[in-house]
Amino acid sequence: MRSNRRGFSLYLTFLVTTVIFILVTGSYEISRIALDTGKSSAIDALLFHAADGGLERGLAKVREFFSPIQFSYKSSISQNRSVEVTVNAVVNEDKIDITSTAVMYEGKKQVATRSLIRKGVEQKPGRSGTGEFMEAS
Repeated sequence: MRSNRRGFSLYLTFLVTTVIFILVTGSYEISRIALDTGKSSAIDALLFHAADGGLERGLAKVREFFSPIQFSYKSSISQNRSVEVTVNAVVNEDKIDITSTAVMYEGKKQVATRSLIRKGVEQKPGRSGTGEFMEAS
């Protein structure tokens, strides 16, 4: 009768260990996915603001000369991470379209990209004629 109890204890221990293992593995996967999602959301927000800043710089330069321009600049975020913003303004009929593309690098590897555009910038004073702001395709 005692040997049956020992066998049952071994079976119960194996069952409890298996359930705990499954729970730990599942919670690890959920945590990893949540961290990846949070990281990509932070990168996306950073790139949006970098591209928007590029549009504003481009708009200021276009407003000054009202001619096509092209320039880029790079900003270091951390020791291994940087963002490069490229701004390009082209004439479209009597208006100018400004495109700003922000690219994030980790070392030399490109991680993510975001592009914004301001279509139909006109030569008008103040904030009028700044065109239509949209996501570039």
